[in-house]
Amino acid sequence: GRLAGAVARTSSAPLDRIKLLFQVQAVQSSGTSSKAYTSVTQSMRKIYLEEGLLAFWKGNFTNVVRIFPYSACQLMANDLYKRLLSKDGGETISITTRLIAGALAGMTATAVTHPLDTVRLRLALPKVSVACAWFAFFI
Repeated sequence: GRLAGAVARTSSAPLDRIKLLFQVQAVQSSGTSSKAYTSVTQSMRKIYLEEGLLAFWKGNFTNVVRIFPYSACQLMANDLYKRLLSKDGGETISITTRLIAGALAGMTATAVTHPLDTVRLRLALPKVSVACAWFAFFI
């Protein structure tokens, strides 16, 4: 499971980086102009020419590392919420209770791993040093 998740994240990392660049290009502190990335192919060309081939995987290590605590926290929280929300300690659970427990577990896991997501975003930005990105983890 872990290896499959890491391979899946790594193989989709170039498109994930382009998606992040599209999302943050309008923000002044992103290090780019609001018109820097106009299409997927133009973005791929720009990243390759300006930063090199490995730049497509900037922030990928943090993304792969984030999978493990996210999954563990989500599974633990899901079991906890199912026990708390059921009337008999988790023996019989309705579909509605399962949905609510799953939603709460996803929110909990996202909240716990948010600092790693912030570092991943900072690492994916152009012209951002690794030290600056990890500094965001501690503030």
